[in-house]
Amino acid sequence: MMMTDTWTSCSPDWGNCERHDSCTMMQIFSLKLPYTSASISGPVQLYGYMAVRDLLNPYRNYIFNRSRDDPFIVEQEDGFIQMTGPKRGIRNDGYVLLEFDMKIKTGDEESDDLQLIDGVAYFNNLTIMNATEHKQRIDGDHGAVDITLLLLRSAVEATVQVGISDLEHGSGLSLRLTASYISSHFVLRERIQLFHGVVDPETCEQNKYVVAVPWKVILSLKLHISQIGGSHRSVEKFCLCSPRKHGHENLTFELGFATVKVKVTWSTLDIPRSLLGPDCYMYDFEAAEDLGLLNLMGLEEAN
Repeated sequence: MMMTDTWTSCSPDWGNCERHDSCTMMQIFSLKLPYTSASISGPVQLYGYMAVRDLLNPYRNYIFNRSRDDPFIVEQEDGFIQMTGPKRGIRNDGYVLLEFDMKIKTGDEESDDLQLIDGVAYFNNLTIMNATEHKQRIDGDHGAVDITLLLLRSAVEATVQVGISDLEHGSGLSLRLTASYISSHFVLRERIQLFHGVVDPETCEQNKYVVAVPWKVILSLKLHISQIGGSHRSVEKFCLCSPRKHGHENLTFELGFATVKVKVTWSTLDIPRSLLGPDCYMYDFEAAEDLGLLNLMGLEEAN
C-alpha cells in the first residue's frame, strides 16, 4: 500500500492520475494438495513455506507460511491449502522466482516428518498468456502441490480487509472470502481463494489480502458468512469495486447478528526508488543478475 496516499505530482488529479502507472502483475489463485504418499491417510498437517521473489524487491513475499507448531490441516476431499499471503502485489514485468519448502507433520519429532516439496521454480512474463489461468504441479517425494496463477497486464494492487464487530453474544462466525473479475475481455473459471475458516472472536479482524486487479476490470468480492451458535443464520454479500491508483473505499453490512466492514485499499507498484530502500533495484536486469536469476534460468554463459 506504499502508493495509496495521493501525491502532489498526480496529474491531472489523483482520481484520474496519469503520473503513476499500472504494471504487469501475477495473481496466485489457489494452492491445492492433489495427492500424497499412499502411507498417509486422513487429514494432512502441512507446514513450511512457499514464497515469491520478484524484481521489485529481493525479499521473500510469502504465499504460505506455517510453523510446525501451527500446521494447516488439509482435508483430502478437496485438498484446499489456505494461503497466508502475499503481503504485497507481485510484479511480473520480468521474472518471478517461486521458492518452497513444505513438509507433512507425522510424529512427535521433526525427524519423523515427511518432505512434501522443496526447491525453486521461475515464471517468465513472456511465456504465460495474459488473463489465462496457468496451473502447474510441483511434484515432491511424498506428494505434490498444484498452484494456479494468472498474469495480468496493466494491473494495480488492491488490499482487502474484513472487520467484524457487534457479534451476537455466545456466537461465532465462519467466513469464506473469495474474489473474481468481471470483464468483457476474458472469462475465468476459478475464484481467488482468500480465506475460509472461523473468525477469531478475540480479534474479529482478518489479515490483509492482496489482489492484482487489471485496469478497467471490476473486482468482485464474495463473502459467505455463517453464524456459529445462536440461530445459525447464513448470508452471502457481494462487493463490486472499480480499480483506482490511489485511495480506499469502505463498505458496511448490518447482518443483525454481526456488523461486517470491508475496506479495499488501492495502490500501484510504480514506487519511487527513494521509497524502495537500498536493497532494491532501479533496473530489472540488475536485480536478476544480483539474485542469481540469470544463471538459474540459463541466461548467463558458462565460465
